[in-house]
Amino acid sequence: MSIRILTLSILALLSFELLAQDSRHKKKIFKDEEGKVFVNKDLPVYLSVSSTPDGSDREILDGKNPAYSSPMYLDSEGYNTIRSPWQVDPETKKVVYPKAEVIFELYADSKPPKTAIDFDSEKLARVGEQIVMKAGKVSFSAIDETSGIEAIYYSVDNGPFEKYTSPLAFNDEKSSAIAYYSVDNVGNVEEISTVNLLIDNSAPVSALNVEGDKSEDVLSARSTILLEAKDNSSTNSKIFYTIDEGKTYVYLNPIAITNLSEGEHTVTYFAVDDVDNNEEKKSYTFYLDKSAPRVIDEIIGNTFIANGKEYYSGRTKLKLVAMDNKAGVKEIRYSVNGGEFKLYESPFYLTEAGNLNIEVLVMDKVNNRVRSAEFSDKNNLLSYVDLAGPKLGHSVAGPSFTVKDTIYISKATTISLKGSDDDSGFKEIDYQIDNGASSTYAEPFSIESGGFHTITYNGYDNLSNSSTESMICMVDNEGPEVFNRFSINSNKTKIIEGETVNVYPPHVVLFLSSTDKGAGLDKISYQVNGGTMLPYRSLIENFKKNRLYRINVLVLDKLGNENQEEIAFYIE
Repeated sequence: MSIRILTLSILALLSFELLAQDSRHKKKIFKDEEGKVFVNKDLPVYLSVSSTPDGSDREILDGKNPAYSSPMYLDSEGYNTIRSPWQVDPETKKVVYPKAEVIFELYADSKPPKTAIDFDSEKLARVGEQIVMKAGKVSFSAIDETSGIEAIYYSVDNGPFEKYTSPLAFNDEKSSAIAYYSVDNVGNVEEISTVNLLIDNSAPVSALNVEGDKSEDVLSARSTILLEAKDNSSTNSKIFYTIDEGKTYVYLNPIAITNLSEGEHTVTYFAVDDVDNNEEKKSYTFYLDKSAPRVIDEIIGNTFIANGKEYYSGRTKLKLVAMDNKAGVKEIRYSVNGGEFKLYESPFYLTEAGNLNIEVLVMDKVNNRVRSAEFSDKNNLLSYVDLAGPKLGHSVAGPSFTVKDTIYISKATTISLKGSDDDSGFKEIDYQIDNGASSTYAEPFSIESGGFHTITYNGYDNLSNSSTESMICMVDNEGPEVFNRFSINSNKTKIIEGETVNVYPPHVVLFLSSTDKGAGLDKISYQVNGGTMLPYRSLIENFKKNRLYRINVLVLDKLGNENQEEIAFYIE
């Protein structure tokens, strides 16, 4: 019987080794749109002959040496051929001239693809083993030298591998473990690659400190300004600063202010981390005091002038008064006729006989000083005028923390108000909460009602000069909310001890989370069936069969407010 159609078939073995990361990837044969046939180089190849297109009368060819031909294996990576000596005309069944071979092309492929990961971010940083970026998307691309890419697979935080179809969004500020690999069209599987990705959406926090002479916000020319920054992601942060709207500098060393002019100045500063999270600008205004105090003396008691000299009796006292342009006077010391310098505390008697020489040393609160060998005569008197109100301040005791200009507290926190006056003396403080009635401050107080509140307080000195200050506080008395999520939906329930609980398989895992409306979450702890309270750091797993579980969850916010919730379920 003549054979009208010759068909070559390639059959792959049905059994093959399951891949470690995913059993769905089989070594196989693939035919692309151009008709090219690709064979996984590890697969056996069987040649068969048939006289029909559907292969209904197919016979497998054993070849002259069945040990190597049935099956056979492709020996070369890439291009392979199976040849018949001469082309035959399908109609005449005669050899076609000029003679040419009949060539069947096969492409052997044993090499896995290569996958690349791309981060949609203008700036990346590396901290240890982690890649750090702002919220954004992660995409994958893969290349294969021969049969081409069938699919890319990825897993996030040890979850099941999924087929990659579009970029993945990472928006929450946390660390994620990403695993990925590719499979080509004949089942070659790439080894799994992993990367730890940290999303950092938070700007660093900078702080300013003054080293050297300082009295409140008055500095001397010997003072320096120090800046530092902290960042949650531990990336490096740069600090930029400007003085009085001048040029912006990168902070490298303590800032010397000795060359600035005397008067008020403002340092504006902010920090930027390695992924370009920019902190909002902060400012520190200070007064540079380069001037020493002035001293004025006053004679108290009897005096007598004769022959161009002024004489004092043993009953005469010398009063010294110092005034300073800004920082305020720290101390006055005096020496009589070259003797030891003594601290001036009150007017003193002039009791030494002979020529009188008084030397005065006065220092302000930022250590500017002047030394004078003379004092003026009694007619150069000083009238001191007090126009300023007291200096006011506040503090809190108990649970608290500060964010920008707001102090977060609870009803257990007490608020203290204080005042001082270096001139006529401090008298009292009155205060009001929000738009409430005014009260005279007597002792620390607390606020019961939650929410934002403004405390306005006024201080008075003994001349009724007044000053006003205010503070903004957020009172949070409620614990955080607790949320839980199982990795598998329960499809049945069970009644145990009169309680209906959901039923899950042993491989289920439990995720915990919490949010707080005010102070913010501090920590989550949990207790399994009355055991030790443990800190929650990752998923809860390894449940045992045929057991009822009661998991008690405790959450605390940053002010110590707490909330508890019990999760009951049965493992079948």
